[in-house]
Amino acid sequence: MTFLSLICLLSGAVLAGIAPKRSVQQAALESAGGSLIVLGLVIIGAGLPLFR
Repeated sequence: MTFLSLICLLSGAVLAGIAPKRSVQQAALESAGGSLIVLGLVIIGAGLPLFR
């Protein structure tokens, strides 16, 4: 779960970082990046009860 979360967080950060360089696709890349970052945080939050 941690690995999947890290993949989501890193890919979201990369997409959000690339977005300003692509003027035509900027909104789509920012939305996808933000969604992946939120998904990564949700996965971390869902996995927290497993560490009790």
